[in-house]
Amino acid sequence: MEVRLIPTDRIVEDTGQPRTHTDEESLTELADSIKRHGILNPITVVPLHNVGMYRIVTGERRWRAATLAGLTEIPCVVRELDPEEIRTQQLIENMQREDLSPLDRARGIVALQDSTGATARDVAAMLGVSERTVSNLLDLLDLPADIGEQIVSKPNRPADGDLTEKHARFIKQLADDPDQQRRVAERVRQDRLSTAETASLVRALRESPELSEEILTAPPEAFTGYLKAKEQAAQSRAMAKADAEAVDVVRACAAALNELTPVGLSPDGLRSLRAALEEIRALIESLERECAMELAE
Repeated sequence: MEVRLIPTDRIVEDTGQPRTHTDEESLTELADSIKRHGILNPITVVPLHNVGMYRIVTGERRWRAATLAGLTEIPCVVRELDPEEIRTQQLIENMQREDLSPLDRARGIVALQDSTGATARDVAAMLGVSERTVSNLLDLLDLPADIGEQIVSKPNRPADGDLTEKHARFIKQLADDPDQQRRVAERVRQDRLSTAETASLVRALRESPELSEEILTAPPEAFTGYLKAKEQAAQSRAMAKADAEAVDVVRACAAALNELTPVGLSPDGLRSLRAALEEIRALIESLERECAMELAE
């Protein structure tokens, strides 16, 4: 890769650049850094052969900051690229910026897929991230736009009241009720909910929709209580069902025995019936003892 110094006044911006916003404060900070340390990474340009100029492919912020810092020339990598390659390079660079919001990153992935036909796996390879990361980012586009715009990226740092990508993954589970999603997002910000608390809140809302108003206004420490109450109610229903089934079996047996009569049986039949009744009596006595033990009698 050949790097050459090119005068800043022979370089022009790309008006088709997908990045449309520049943070003036961060640009000034970058200019101050360039004054002290110079440009550490060259920008990429393509030659405009007819006019002896160069158009920026990637590195527009560095070029602007260098101009602001008073540099008259900057290091550049000159490449021959077609319009599609230029667009791809620009999208990839923009998505690798640290200050890009998760939602803008997701939009960039869609733009990259649209312009190149790339799959999620292809995009992951281009960006040097996992396919799951790409999938999680694309999921953000399914959220209401006003929630998506609030999401920030804070990997390995406390949320501290911000709506993070992890919070968003749980909020997305309430996709059938956008208003409820907004209320959960508001709770996250107001009460500085952790992702674990948000997970419990969303699960409680999904499992007990009839209590949604009560749950949404409950303190965070109560979220797990709703889940436990739901589990206990389910256990109670299961136990009641088991109770009824046990009693029904015994009553069905009693009803069947009530229909029996020894009249008309042969001597062998009578002896067999008595033997069977002895077996039943032994089973009944055993069950009675087990019941007494369970009741601690």
